[in-house]
Amino acid sequence: MQVPELTVAFNKRFRQNKTATQIKSTLTNHGFTCGRKVGNPTGKCLIYTSEQVEWLRENVVGRSYVEIASGLNALFNDNKTVEQIKSFIGNHGLNTGRTGCFEKGIVPWNTGTKGVVKPNSGNFKPGTAPPNRKPLWDERICSKDGFILMKVPERDPHTGFPTRYKHKHVWIWEQANGPVPEGMAVSFIDSNKLHCELDNLMLITRSELLSLNLLNYKETPDELKPSVLALAKLQAKAGFRTTGRVPGAGRRKKEAAPCPA
Repeated sequence: MQVPELTVAFNKRFRQNKTATQIKSTLTNHGFTCGRKVGNPTGKCLIYTSEQVEWLRENVVGRSYVEIASGLNALFNDNKTVEQIKSFIGNHGLNTGRTGCFEKGIVPWNTGTKGVVKPNSGNFKPGTAPPNRKPLWDERICSKDGFILMKVPERDPHTGFPTRYKHKHVWIWEQANGPVPEGMAVSFIDSNKLHCELDNLMLITRSELLSLNLLNYKETPDELKPSVLALAKLQAKAGFRTTGRVPGAGRRKKEAAPCPA
C-alpha cells in the first residue's frame, strides 16, 4: 500500500484519526517498508494510466522528451509536460538511448544557405560610436577620492584603448614637466582638489605626503601652510612618523614624588 491508502485502512480498522504524516513517521521510525524497489516502483502510478505507462515503455527509445510528450498527449488527449515525462523516465529506469551529441555524418541545417542568417536592424554598423561614449577632455568627479578625472588621449594600459580617464591635476603637471617620477606624487598647494592650475600643483615624495596628512595639512589655515609644508619635508627627510604633533611638543616634565613626612 501507499501511505494515503494505508492511513485510511489503519483508521478504519482501529477506529483512529491518524494523519498520513503520522503514519509515515511511524513506518520510518520502526523500519517498515512497502517492499517496492527504489527507482523501479511496482505500486500504482498516480498520474499515468496503465495504458500510458505501457505506451511509454514501448516508445521512449530513440525519441526526445519533447517528442515523447507530444506523442503521449496527442494519443491519449492529455497535457503532460516535458518535465513530467523526464521524471517518469528517470524514476522508472528507462533510457531513450539518446546522448545529446551530434551523430557522425549529420548535415547541419544551414549547410549551403549562405546569407540566410542576416544581421538585424539593431546591430551596430562599422564605425558607429555608442551613444554613451564621452568626448575627449570630458571631466567628472571621481566618487572614490573626489579628484577630477579627465578623458585624455593616452593609451589605456589595461584595455589598450587609445583614450582613458586620468586625474586632471596629474595630466596638467605631466604636460609641463614630464612623467611623474616613481615614488613621487602631485599634490595641491592649497589642498583644493578642484583647483588644478599648474601654479597650484607641487611634486612631493610619498613620505612628505604622509607627513602632510598626519599634520592635517588640509585643515591648516592658508597663512600657516608654508610652515607646515616645511615641517613635513623636514620630518620626511629625518624619517619621522608622527601622529600630527611636533616631536617633543606637549610633553610634560615628570614631577618628583613628594617626600614622605
